[in-house]
Amino acid sequence: MVNEKKEAVFGNGLAELLEAINNHHSMLEASAHLGMSYRYALHRITLAEQRLDQSLVTRIRGGAKGGGSSEVTDFGKDLVKRYRNAQKELDKVLEKMP
Repeated sequence: MVNEKKEAVFGNGLAELLEAINNHHSMLEASAHLGMSYRYALHRITLAEQRLDQSLVTRIRGGAKGGGSSEVTDFGKDLVKRYRNAQKELDKVLEKMP
């Protein structure tokens, strides 16, 4: 998915990251689960949020002993749902091709 400036905004990698954040309620745990650094995951989320001009993840910072959490916003959840539905439809079309 690209925005009006033709900048890449959303794809399978970001969908997987948002799904992992939704499951783990932690960007740190989600990024580790996917084998990426926390810094890279944060960069991907921040860049997409800037390009979409919408928040995808709500982050609550922890203290010195941790305790922070991350939650996917309703907008983020809806975006993942629509993306996955579009993928399913495309898969159906491709299955019918000779």
